[in-house]
Amino acid sequence: MTRGLSRKETAPERGGLVSRPCSCCHRYPVCPSARRPIRSMSGLRVYSTSVTGSREIKSQQSEVTRILDGKRIQYQLVDISQDNALRDEMRALAGNPKATPPQIVNGDQYCGDYELFVEAVEQNTLQEFLKLA
Repeated sequence: MTRGLSRKETAPERGGLVSRPCSCCHRYPVCPSARRPIRSMSGLRVYSTSVTGSREIKSQQSEVTRILDGKRIQYQLVDISQDNALRDEMRALAGNPKATPPQIVNGDQYCGDYELFVEAVEQNTLQEFLKLA
């Protein structure tokens, strides 16, 4: 789900799909030739999960999205519970096979996890942390 965009620009609510057609066949939202969802790899992405029994993870995810929304920073929310490949992608980008959400990535550059995010907010270096500056 994409946050910080108007309803017309927002992505469907499943799997981080974006509302633009595939470049090879111009179909939406799944490319029949690749048989996979079309996802944007550019821009800020927050890896999260909608299925967790951990109150800590739920709280951390909420705080990250609340802060980003409050600062009007556009991001894409990627729900790793939709597909194990998304979880593996998150862990590969984080460089940690046991990484848990929330994890923050800008393009193909790993920004950090919740603790680093909160530290950047407290030190007023969020733009640099998110690699937006």
